[in-house]
Amino acid sequence: MKIWQIKDRPKALMLTDEELILAIKNGLLKGDDVLLSLELKEEVKIEDSIYSFYLKEQHEQD
Repeated sequence: MKIWQIKDRPKALMLTDEELILAIKNGLLKGDDVLLSLELKEEVKIEDSIYSFYLKEQHEQD
């Protein structure tokens, strides 16, 4: 299971894939938030990741 951290947020905030998706869908995370993971060698913005799909879904519901 992947564990995600959000750059510039408290280190205690660690999210699973499911929690990350819910946070995006609920508008708690935006496209310019940066994802960090031990499995990734680089940081990636949500809008540049596979999770950008959920950003679009969230906007369609607005």
